[in-house]
Amino acid sequence: MEHVKPVVGIANCLGTPVCKYLQYHRKLNDYVRNFKRMRDELNCKMEEIELQLKAELLRPLGKIPKKGVENWLKAVKQMIREAHVVENKVSNGRYLCRACNGKLVDEKTREMKEFLDKALNASEGLAMDGPSAGLPLPTSELVGEEAVRNEIWACLMQEEVSKIGVWGMGGVGKTTIMKHIHNDLLKQQRFERVIWVTISKEFNVMKVQDNIASALESKEYLDKEEDKLVRAAILSEMLKNAGKHVLILDDVWDEVSLEEVGIPEPSGSNGCKLVLTTRSEHVCKYMGCKVIKVKLLSEEEAFI
Repeated sequence: MEHVKPVVGIANCLGTPVCKYLQYHRKLNDYVRNFKRMRDELNCKMEEIELQLKAELLRPLGKIPKKGVENWLKAVKQMIREAHVVENKVSNGRYLCRACNGKLVDEKTREMKEFLDKALNASEGLAMDGPSAGLPLPTSELVGEEAVRNEIWACLMQEEVSKIGVWGMGGVGKTTIMKHIHNDLLKQQRFERVIWVTISKEFNVMKVQDNIASALESKEYLDKEEDKLVRAAILSEMLKNAGKHVLILDDVWDEVSLEEVGIPEPSGSNGCKLVLTTRSEHVCKYMGCKVIKVKLLSEEEAFI
């Protein structure tokens, strides 16, 4: 009885029935085993949900997690962190007695069971449709460039034209024209995605890969991978899963290997289009594009 007296004293102080504290004291090992089992089950469920969510976000792209999914995952991760703290405290004997340890792990076990009972039903889907095909780009008014704009638009609507090269000297309005076309494509909703990426003179494969993935809201899938070939394979799958899309590469200075970057070859069969703007007609021809030249406006056109 001399070992029971301290337990009874603590129980009375804390207002918990003596019989319950005696149970915590005597069956601590059972409580700890149950605690660890529940923690492991909750952790497995969290990992299962995360894997399925990742798969849903990739097929097709443009999906976003349901709000309840994000909240549940965030809460469960916090609960598992708290469970590790409890386990460390109990194993290090930081509490006054076995009864206190038993009460602590029992309460945390009950909390984890509540989370597990409220686990998401994966069969109902964890993701939902995200924003539209893209966001409109800010741009200035088109002046005297309607003919070229209409020619580019006509090519985009033709099934047999998959790659378009818009070229001309710097400052003639290539980017402005393509911004207008980008925004018009969003309004028309003929394509599932309209992707805009600026290349610039200092071409860097990994930067281009990151920019395309960011436009697809999926950059996190490339962040942990440094091998360019593997990154290209991942990006290629992203673009294939993005559905029928238009990829606009603005300000291209040199030839770009689509394979090296991870851009699937656009074709009539997949319905995808590639448009690039460049100062070089050679770049357009090298990449197999339908070539469209943007010329300087005449004095009359400039003042219309």
